Amino acid sequence: MKNEEGLKEFTMGIAGIGLSFLFDQKLSEFGVEDIDYEFITDIRPEIKLRVHHDNLPQRSMEKKIFDSGNTWALYRSQGKYVLQDSTFESDSPPSQLVILESDFKSGDIYNIDELNQNFLPDPLGYPLNQVLMMLLLSRGKGIMLHACGIDDRGYGYLFLGNSGHGKSTIARLWSENKATVLNDDRIIVREINGELLMYGTPWPGDFKEVSSKGLPIRKLFFLRHGEKNSAVPRNSAEAVSMLLIRCFPPIWDKKGMEYTMDLCHRLVDKIPCYEFSFEPDRKTVDFVRNI
Repeated sequence: MKNEEGLKEFTMGIAGIGLSFLFDQKLSEFGVEDIDYEFITDIRPEIKLRVHHDNLPQRSMEKKIFDSGNTWALYRSQGKYVLQDSTFESDSPPSQLVILESDFKSGDIYNIDELNQNFLPDPLGYPLNQVLMMLLLSRGKGIMLHACGIDDRGYGYLFLGNSGHGKSTIARLWSENKATVLNDDRIIVREINGELLMYGTPWPGDFKEVSSKGLPIRKLFFLRHGEKNSAVPRNSAEAVSMLLIRCFPPIWDKKGMEYTMDLCHRLVDKIPCYEFSFEPDRKTVDFVRNI
């Protein structure tokens, strides 16, 4: 669709948060309005980002906020937040910048890579797409987890684990048993009207099926390696510690960290938590359903 400025625009809805992208004429020829994509939505956007495909603007780095030491960095410049897809110590300049207004309601994306079809429907790409979501969530909206989310006929199971813990295997097992996989690697949890909900994201791991839907969390499982199906209840203190090392905390933001900690505590206080090992077969699905 076109907005009042004549720019083509589409909105991605992730965990009920709308991110709107506006494209100039140079980009509009690629058929923005024809995108058929699970996360395209008509909800009201919470942030609008205008996409530019030209030279990056020159800006002075007035204050370094965070440097990943690997792939991205965040700093303040002229009262705005600037997110780039390289670290400060990198020898090569960034190929992409996101310049955000201080209220996080609007901004600009600058990309100097060669334009191709892969630019749509996600103009940011990894890692900035997920970092931007982390920034938005840290403002009292939710947390993103290393997790696989399962919708078992309306009953929500959340399986948390770092790389190699078996999230994609869990996704495959449940998919084969008629459940919906929200995502096998990135799940967002939000508290809305006192209810804890989990949502799929567009960023899967090895299991590529995803869903944009959200539903209440009924049980939470921390994955670990084992030789048999086992679910050991964990108390709140144990579960919070296990949750924090499986989430994406905004460690550069004191208020954001306070919110993240509070939400983690509320999550484990309200939802039954288990440390879970499993056999990679149908018995696992039946085992979880019977807990």
